[in-house]
Amino acid sequence: MKRGLFLLALGLFLALPACSGGGEDDDDASSDDDDASSDDDDAANDDDAADDDDAADDDDAADDDDAADDDDAANDDDAADDDDAADDDDATAASVCGDSLLEGAETCDDGNVQGDDGCSAACMIEPQCTAGCTASAQCSAGETCVGQPSSVPAATGQCEDTSASPPGAGDSCSSTTPCPSDLVCLGEFLWGSGWCVAEWFAKDFYSYDDLAIPDAVSSVSSTVVACGLATVPVDIVVTLQLDHPRTSDLLVVLEDPNGQQGVVLDHQVWTPGPIVVSVGSGDDSVNGEWTLHVTDTVSGESGLLVGWSVYLLSNWD
Repeated sequence: MKRGLFLLALGLFLALPACSGGGEDDDDASSDDDDASSDDDDAANDDDAADDDDAADDDDAADDDDAADDDDAANDDDAADDDDAADDDDATAASVCGDSLLEGAETCDDGNVQGDDGCSAACMIEPQCTAGCTASAQCSAGETCVGQPSSVPAATGQCEDTSASPPGAGDSCSSTTPCPSDLVCLGEFLWGSGWCVAEWFAKDFYSYDDLAIPDAVSSVSSTVVACGLATVPVDIVVTLQLDHPRTSDLLVVLEDPNGQQGVVLDHQVWTPGPIVVSVGSGDDSVNGEWTLHVTDTVSGESGLLVGWSVYLLSNWD
């Protein structure tokens, strides 16, 4: 009996390690399964993280593209603004009142920025022979309505104090010995020297035309009305404003109110500046219509008469 119990106990003892070993294997298997699951989770997490990174990269790339587009748009706007500013600068630079060049929106440019001389301070033609007088009764005390052209029905004269003798009137003058202020040198252009007279004896008259000069033996004409002067012309000075590639093709003549003509430009290369012209006998009427005729006598080029003016210094006959 004791021997049987001993053997039974021994059998149970021997059976215990085998059970314990089986439990560890199950635990290892479970641990392996957990590790595999963890690895799968890690892999999934890695994939998700990679996807998130890729999505973030795509977003960043999109943001970069948007930023680049915005920069390009901004640069385009800046470039457009610069172009507009350049255009504005060009437009401004193209028209400078007082430089004796007829450009931009100007209708006259007499080389100064003073008004009340036929060309305003803004280089616009001022009304002269339509806003004056038709009788001395319309003038102030001591003034007379002078220089109303009888040949131009709608034209007016100018109110002037013809009896005034400003200091220096009658003195000798020339281009190197100018008259005092408020006087002009009568005869300076015609003879090189002359004498000082009141400034109302001299006036500029302007025309803005922008007329095409047809090519080859075709003419254009432009007329200004002179008024408010004495009775006869002494100095006649023309200033042309031409836009023509070959001015030596042109014959330009000036016709006075009496139908007499004088040459301004005879197939010469034109340079900007005053041109002294001799027209008629000097005993003809100075007040009235003065007409410029421009003829292109050679084929091959065409251009524009932009404008012109005539400076008339007058005297009593």
